[in-house]
This record gives sequence, structure tokens and C-alpha cells, in this order.
Amino acid sequence: MCSMANDPAGRAPTPPGPRTRGGWVPVGTAAARRAGHSDHVTPKGLRTREDLLAAARRVFERDGYLDTRVADITAEAGVSHGSFYTYFSSKQDVFRAIARDIGLQFEAAVAPSAAGRVASTFDALDAANRRYLEVYRANSVMWALVEQVATIDQDIHKLRLAGRRQHVERVARIIRRWQEAGLADPDLDPRVTAGALSSMLSNFAYWWLAGGDDYDDETAARTLTQLWTRALGLRQAPEPASAGQADHGTKRG
Repeated sequence: MCSMANDPAGRAPTPPGPRTRGGWVPVGTAAARRAGHSDHVTPKGLRTREDLLAAARRVFERDGYLDTRVADITAEAGVSHGSFYTYFSSKQDVFRAIARDIGLQFEAAVAPSAAGRVASTFDALDAANRRYLEVYRANSVMWALVEQVATIDQDIHKLRLAGRRQHVERVARIIRRWQEAGLADPDLDPRVTAGALSSMLSNFAYWWLAGGDDYDDETAARTLTQLWTRALGLRQAPEPASAGQADHGTKRG
């Protein structure tokens, strides 16, 4: 029996595939171009997409999210409306792509580095905090806008929340390793501590680098790391030469 008979309204079954925010399956020339482009990316296509992302970012930073129109982005990029819709479905779509890119920069900044694996716990933490601040400084206008838009746009909020949860879990795993190595206060809840310290760092960065506060670069970076260190009760791991003096603490931060 035809599946349509199972629908009391006699509607045809909904085809599978991605949906728009309103729940509709994308159709039409622009949707077809985006679907085809995702399967056959050319160097020229990548350049056009990057040009659109750069142009969109300039317009968002200049005009804000609410006042930006797709026409403003295409004019800034020097491309047609059709070219824009080949790569993005809306201004929200391109905004989300920019936010994801910055999120990946933050993720790379706080990821353990090769140098961090042989550095002291304090130095490794200090280096990660400084890399985070550098990324925030480079993206301060756009990232502040992302945080503002997240308060009024549910999709952007979900994107921000997912990124934050991923970051907090990553920091919590590091804190657990430090606790297991005898380097951090074992009584602290790793996840709550990670959330609180991450919020301190990101909120401080917002007010310092985007909100108008003024601090000396070195003093601010060093103080932030000292606050993390004291909150965690961090102790230094033994240097390799003295590792034989104690069996514990062989892991490094």
C-alpha cells in the first residue's frame, strides 16, 4: 500500500535531507548549487567562499548583525547574490561559519603543545592562557558580536554553548590528570572548577579586549595564570633530574 494512504491528510511523505530553520527541505536553484558545491569543491570555489567570509566579517564588524544584509556582504565581496547563495543559505549561515572558525582558533590555542609537554605546570598553563588571549585580541570585535547575538538567536546560542561545553570538558580532563599526578587540589570538582575558571578567563578577556577595560598586557596575563594556579592549588612536577627522589608527580601539566 502506498505510504500516502497512512497519512490522514493524504500528504506525500517528506523527502529525507537537510531542512531549513522553518523545517522545510531546501529546494530551488540556490539549494541545488549549494548541494552540488559541497560535493565538488574547486580551488576557485574555495577562494570565493573565503572572500565571502572575509567580506561578511568586515560588514558584521562595521554594521552589526541586525543591520547587515546579504546585499551588503555581496557588495563588499564584489560578487552577485547568486554567488553568495551558492555557498551560504542566509546571513545567519555565514555568521555561523565565521563563529565556528573563531571557535576552532580558540580550540587550537588552548590545546596542549609539544613545548607544553616538557614545560613546568605553571609555564604550560601560562602559555595556554596567553595563546587564548592572543586569539581573543585578534578576534575581539567579531567574538564580542557573536556573544551578543547568542543572547537573541537560539541557533547561535546553541553553537556557543556546544563550544563552551567542549572547552570546559577539555579543561576538566586536564585538571583530573593534575589531581591524579598529585599536582592539584584533589578536593576540587574538576568540571565545576573548569567551568568557573574558563568563565573568569573569557569574561575578563571580553571586558579587557572588547569592553573598554585597560590593563598592562604582561601584568594581566601573569595575574590570570596566578589566579588559576592558586585556585587549583597547583604544585610543580619534579624536574627529570630529581624524579628519582619521589615516585609521584611524574606527569606534567
